[in-house]
Amino acid sequence: MLPKGSIAKIYEYYFITPRYSEEILRAMREFFDRPDLDRSGSLEMNDKSEGLFNEWFLYDFVLSNGETPLRSFVKEDPLGTSAAEMELYKNILKTNVYGLYEVKRVDMDKGLALKNLQSGKELYVQEKKLTKQVQPRSVFFGRIGMVGDHHELIGADTFSIQAAGEGIGSYFHGMKFKLTPKIAHDIWKRQ
Repeated sequence: MLPKGSIAKIYEYYFITPRYSEEILRAMREFFDRPDLDRSGSLEMNDKSEGLFNEWFLYDFVLSNGETPLRSFVKEDPLGTSAAEMELYKNILKTNVYGLYEVKRVDMDKGLALKNLQSGKELYVQEKKLTKQVQPRSVFFGRIGMVGDHHELIGADTFSIQAAGEGIGSYFHGMKFKLTPKIAHDIWKRQ
C-alpha cells in the first residue's frame, strides 16, 4: 500500500519552495485556462479541482527544466528521501498510466478489475475506498501505478462519468491522444 502522505510531501515541496512559485503560477494558468491569472488573482477551487490540479501538476505538467515535477524530484532528491521511498517514486514514475477505466469486477474492500478504455488493457488494482462507490460497468478517470508488487490507484479522487454503454469503449479504444487530469477536470466542470 502506498504510504500515507508520500505523494503529498512532493506537492508540498514544490508549493512552498520559492524557486517554483512562477512555475506554480504558470501551471495554474494552464490548468484552469486562466492566462490572465496573476499573484493577486483568485481561483474558485473545490476539493475535486484541487486534487485534479495537484495530480496533473505532479505527473503531466512540464517544468521549465523540461521535466515533470515527479521526474525532477526523483533526479534531484531535494529532501534526502530514504532509498526505499525513492524506489517507490521511481517505480511509480515508470509505471503510472492515466486513463478512462471501466469497472469489470468489484471485490468489496479488496480491489477492482479494470479495463483501460483507450488501450483495452485489463488489470487488477488493490483498492478499498472506491469498491464502495462503483459497480461493474462504471466508468471513471484514474491514474494507476505499481506500488511494490501490485497496482494501485495513485491519483486524486475521481468521478464516475457514466455507465459504459454500447460504444463508449470503442469510442476511446485506440485514440492516440494522452488523457490527463486536465481533460478530466474540463469534462467534470461541464457535468
